[in-house]
Amino acid sequence: MCPQDDTPSRLLGNRELADLFQLIADYLSLDGESVCRVLAYQKAADVFREYPTSVIQLARDGCLQTLSGIGPAIEDKVREYLGEGSIALLEKLRARYPEGVLDLVKLPGVGPKKAKALWTALGIDGIASLAEAIRQGRVREIPGMGARTEENLLRALEAYEQRSESGDQRQLIGTVETPADSLVTALRGMPGVERADYAGSLRRRRSTIRDLDLVVASTEADAVMDAFERLPQVAAVNERGPTKLVARAHRGLSVDLRIVAPASYGNLLQHSTGSAEHNVALRGYAQRHGLKVSEYGIEETATGRVIVCGTEEEVYCALGLPWIPPELREDRGELEAARAGTLPSLVTLGDIRGDLHVHSDWSDGRTTMEKMALAAQEVGLEYVCFCDHSQSLGMGKGLTPSEVLRQV
Repeated sequence: MCPQDDTPSRLLGNRELADLFQLIADYLSLDGESVCRVLAYQKAADVFREYPTSVIQLARDGCLQTLSGIGPAIEDKVREYLGEGSIALLEKLRARYPEGVLDLVKLPGVGPKKAKALWTALGIDGIASLAEAIRQGRVREIPGMGARTEENLLRALEAYEQRSESGDQRQLIGTVETPADSLVTALRGMPGVERADYAGSLRRRRSTIRDLDLVVASTEADAVMDAFERLPQVAAVNERGPTKLVARAHRGLSVDLRIVAPASYGNLLQHSTGSAEHNVALRGYAQRHGLKVSEYGIEETATGRVIVCGTEEEVYCALGLPWIPPELREDRGELEAARAGTLPSLVTLGDIRGDLHVHSDWSDGRTTMEKMALAAQEVGLEYVCFCDHSQSLGMGKGLTPSEVLRQV
């Protein structure tokens, strides 16, 4: 039985460790290594990235192989990093190729083979040198490439630059929801905590999440923050004030924890949930009705009286509005619809009849078709459509035509 992770390492979060193994997988792919070996490192990166507590501590406890898909070779690499601060295989690969070559692989339509060809033929070692080579018309001189290739690469570069300029490091909701639920459950079990919820874009069910907002009702802020810091899911605490704490979870997620007296919980939950645009619109609406809205309460401008609300329903009621579901709080006409009594009904899980895009372990999925079909049946779905990758993907594990027929 492995010991519990009561004192997780604060030196290296799971996301940073996962990035190292993803880097090895990317380099091996560039090097023409076997798909099986590449996928082994890719899977290790995925497992480390999604593990809720410290992988480093797990390795120190000798329990790393208890994780699915982690074998002796991967464990040796983690132990090597713990002892040496580096991994010899990664350093060897780094010496062979500039790290900028890996940026080429991230471009749409550029796989490992094409990236390696660009590096080998023209010494293109990154995005900037690729752009310069295209400008000079040199890419079309590489065998197997031509003017059309240069045009496609130019479009890929434009898309890459747009993403880089946005600087928007967001995670898919599916990767955030489980650790968020885990943290909320832990908070709700702490002494002195009356209520706890996640807010922000996760509560609005946006498809991608930048960071996690947690809201707690308690009169014992210091004790709650002390307990939160000790949670095994927490890798580091970056800031701490009287009622606010900013931390980083082992899965790489930035977490903002705010604590408020129970009487004002509804005010803070509403403020922390609504998009900035929704909250601006709500404040404008309140001002037109002689009120000021903030995360601390609703103030009557004429009298100075402050109304504190324990629930969100009370917040909207005090403004003369029905409760607006979090998913609608984007300033897309929801205030007007609320006043008119025409808020739309939200789609629920009960409305979903099937899933038209799933992957199984035939390609890059994580379990069998049978298990996925049974799981779909258990939640009431009528159908699922398997869309495993074909070999035309050019990287990773794709099905050949004969394998597709056998899968069918």
